[in-house]
Amino acid sequence: MTNKEVKAALKSAREAIRNKEYKEALKHCKAVLKQEKNNYNAWVFIGLAAAELEQPDQAKGAYKKAIELEPNQLLAWQGLANLYEKSNQTDVKGDLADVYQKLLELYKSGDKQKWCDVCNKLVELYHQENKYLEVAETWQRLIQMKQEDGAEKAELHQLWKKMIQLLKDSTQNQDNKTAQLLLSAFEHAVNSADPVPGDDHQNLYKDFIQCLSKLPHETARLEKACNDMMALYPTVSYPLEVLCLHFVQSGTLSEEVLHCFSRLLEMDASSGPAIIGFGIKSLQEKKYREAVKGLTEGLQKTSQCPAAWRYLAEAQMKIHKHRDAVQSCNQALETLGTPEGPSLQWKNLILQLKAEALIKIADADAAEEAIKALEQIVDASSDPVVLAIRGQAYLNRNLMDEASKISQELLLSHPDLAESHALEGFIHYSRKNYEHAERSFLNAIERKAETAEYHQYLGLTYWFMSDETKKDKGKALTQFLK
Repeated sequence: MTNKEVKAALKSAREAIRNKEYKEALKHCKAVLKQEKNNYNAWVFIGLAAAELEQPDQAKGAYKKAIELEPNQLLAWQGLANLYEKSNQTDVKGDLADVYQKLLELYKSGDKQKWCDVCNKLVELYHQENKYLEVAETWQRLIQMKQEDGAEKAELHQLWKKMIQLLKDSTQNQDNKTAQLLLSAFEHAVNSADPVPGDDHQNLYKDFIQCLSKLPHETARLEKACNDMMALYPTVSYPLEVLCLHFVQSGTLSEEVLHCFSRLLEMDASSGPAIIGFGIKSLQEKKYREAVKGLTEGLQKTSQCPAAWRYLAEAQMKIHKHRDAVQSCNQALETLGTPEGPSLQWKNLILQLKAEALIKIADADAAEEAIKALEQIVDASSDPVVLAIRGQAYLNRNLMDEASKISQELLLSHPDLAESHALEGFIHYSRKNYEHAERSFLNAIERKAETAEYHQYLGLTYWFMSDETKKDKGKALTQFLK
């Protein structure tokens, strides 16, 4: 076969493909390959014809042979992309992503529109596979290409918004790099919005703030975004509500924070976050009944705030509503979901408070539930206060040996801890060893005089201690009044 005959055969193969005569096209190509086994076009045409004849393996092999011969020629890569796009097999998606990446490389210095089309396809593919970092990085490449081509501000604004749309539903599952790219997209979109102020800009700001509120390490950025939005939209309560809930969750209650609560209450007298904030203020001022009232009212309006539920439980404990406190702790844990990072610390605190409330209920079933709560605390064995609570739970279950063992270990390892001496006191008290109990409770009070329970039990110890103290109730009453 001469060169002229090879060209004629390839022309005939091309015509046959145009006429959908795919078997005929294969004959012409095979004839060419007998003469020139490394003919690029012949292998590409075999790929095309085999694909149309629903012979995907043969088509794939032909395209790959062509790519092997000419790795920087477009036709075979385009054919392979079409073949994979039509495939129902999920295992080709990784291969298709690689093909798209190569096409981006080949189109970059030539057809910009085709480069953008392939980029869109690649982003869609990554999105289907939940590969959010790859989505973010690829879409950013598209925006960069548009910027280099001098795209208008309005077009770039829409592209940043599209990037937000692609990423924002996955905020909880993102790695830090993806999260940073999403926040960068929000900042670009907010800064390129027109007009300002305006509905589009306002809604973008809300979404930005909501996104930041889900990222526990972005507190400074959250506070700045809320303050910036309040400056632009002084009558919109949303950024102030988010800021107040952020302060509730962080446990901060400075004058500046109280000013935020007051300002929100002026804007909306029924605002849940503001009412919760003043409930926490009442708790800190030891106005426990006011705190329970305020926190309960606030949580009826804004229930998805685990910190507020925990504060409510703390206030309920102070007025001896122990079963209510357990319920509030359960609500806090339910609202918290699957915690990580700072939220994990909240979970530990809530579980500890729940265990303390259950111990105050003082029956065997509640003690068993307290032990289960303590078992869920991360690194519980290294926290002496949690160990002391576990000792009390064992005591309530009448497991005296286990409680005594914890007490002895704590007195050796943490002799300056009030809880170590208090647990020893509870054990002596339950055994009616009142003189030993007195010494233990006095040691606990010396280390933590503000704990009412220690004074209560010292008073009870004096009450039952001996005939002499039974006659003279003064010592007991003095402790009860404390």
